[in-house]
Amino acid sequence: MNIYISFFLISICFILIFRNIYISNHINEINRTLQHIKDGNFNIRLRFYSSNKSIRNLGVNLNSIIDEFQCMAEKKEYLEESRKRMVSNISHDLRTPLTSILGYLEALHKDSKLNNKEKKYFLDVVYSKSQTLYSLLEEFFQISKIEAEDVLIKVEKINLTNMVQEALAGFYQEFTNENIQPIIEIPEKVFFVWGDSKAIDRILSNLLLNALRYGKEQKIIGIKMRDKNSMVWIDIWNGGTGINIKDIPYVFDRLYTAESSRNKKSHGSGLGLTIVKKLVERLKGEVLVKSIPNEKTTFSFSLPLYK
Repeated sequence: MNIYISFFLISICFILIFRNIYISNHINEINRTLQHIKDGNFNIRLRFYSSNKSIRNLGVNLNSIIDEFQCMAEKKEYLEESRKRMVSNISHDLRTPLTSILGYLEALHKDSKLNNKEKKYFLDVVYSKSQTLYSLLEEFFQISKIEAEDVLIKVEKINLTNMVQEALAGFYQEFTNENIQPIIEIPEKVFFVWGDSKAIDRILSNLLLNALRYGKEQKIIGIKMRDKNSMVWIDIWNGGTGINIKDIPYVFDRLYTAESSRNKKSHGSGLGLTIVKKLVERLKGEVLVKSIPNEKTTFSFSLPLYK
């Protein structure tokens, strides 16, 4: 009897020892993986099979956490590169008009041989460059106020159909200058929404300016109004090169400026779309973007339907 008891106890000990070794191997594997991650290698994953459900669940959960860390690390790297580009771009955007202004003012100040026609031309250039500089500084001022929630939003009944028509009329000269006939799809039904007239005007202006900036080469710009699930949607689209799929998640980020958009003929500060997103969210709406490269890019935003 004692022999059986001893055999049983020895068997239990061996089972516990092997089980401990089995678990220790998995723990060591987890530690090695975590060490790789600590060293900055986010591409590695836990790859082992265990009959122990708790260990399997631990592996699955750790891999999910690693996935999240990898996404965060990639976005951090992307934003850091965007920050560097934006600083460089802002410096260029501020320096270019300022250099022109100083150059023409210096000529007006020092060159006594300029006739009245030349002086008027120089002053016109100075005025135009000053407007460009002011617009850029105004965007930085506006985004700072919005982020600090220092912009008063007065939500009331708004005739959105009228506001869209007025926004389009405001861009009539720009469309004419670029020989663009916008495709307008506005239903006969008048849409009323809950919103703030100043905020909506800024949203429409920024999106139309964005469409004009990147769609003027192909001469294709369109706007459409529709209602869906107690929301009124406005789609503003344009032809052009479009947005790379890898850039889509970052289009509305404050630091976003796609490198392909940096050219002498058309580029922005990278703040216009950020302002759009923040204002739409303040109005309890949603903003989306879809892009088919070299075909069509659509920015859509929604506002609560007035009932």
